[in-house]
Amino acid sequence: MILLDCGNSRLKAQWHTAGQLQASYSCAYNPDWTQRLGLWLQDLPVKHCYFASVLDPTRGARLEQCLHQKFDTAVTRFVSMPRALGVTNAYREPERLGIDRWMALIAASELVDGDVVIIDAGSAMTLDLLRADGKHLGGAILPGINTSQDVFKRIFEHIDFDHPVIAETTEPGCSTEEAIHINYSHNSIELLPGLVNRWTRYFDNEATILLTGGDAVEVQILLQKPARIVPDLVFLGMARLAAQ
Repeated sequence: MILLDCGNSRLKAQWHTAGQLQASYSCAYNPDWTQRLGLWLQDLPVKHCYFASVLDPTRGARLEQCLHQKFDTAVTRFVSMPRALGVTNAYREPERLGIDRWMALIAASELVDGDVVIIDAGSAMTLDLLRADGKHLGGAILPGINTSQDVFKRIFEHIDFDHPVIAETTEPGCSTEEAIHINYSHNSIELLPGLVNRWTRYFDNEATILLTGGDAVEVQILLQKPARIVPDLVFLGMARLAAQ
């Protein structure tokens, strides 16, 4: 099977056979990105593709056209759900939780036997809290370490940044608006450690911190706490769901 993780700035793909990773692929969204993806896919002996996407409608349509040319109808798009594989989504509108965050929660519930803090350090940096019993407690969305506030707002162009709930909060967010933390006098590097320190108190026991995303190493240094880097966390969640 093919797994595709279509993020804000890059598309990443994995080819699995019999539960084993065979090859990987990654590209930025340059003008010919779907052609290059098609060339990578064309000779692979696979019949089904599973994908998770946060792409805007225009790019999303281009992606699906490319995939259907290769796989016809054997294409499955993952969406965030109220619950799956023992994990319960905290969002009041579960489908609005970013699919990459949902995949990371699904993966973390199997990787860690206990409470978990998940930080995905990409162009948008997300933080999610997951209890040992599989209950998601919500989280935060911040500009990535190297993402300006203008770029961050373009990533979430569908969000009204004048919405009254978009502000620093003492509670993990259970909607996109509640989760967004954008402080015009501080950056994410300054905000993140305080959030982690404050929100780990929601757990009865010491939580494991899982890091993923392109800036995971920088975040690990920043936190000055024991943390485990899992580069393929989103793919691990996708593989779990695809296998059920």
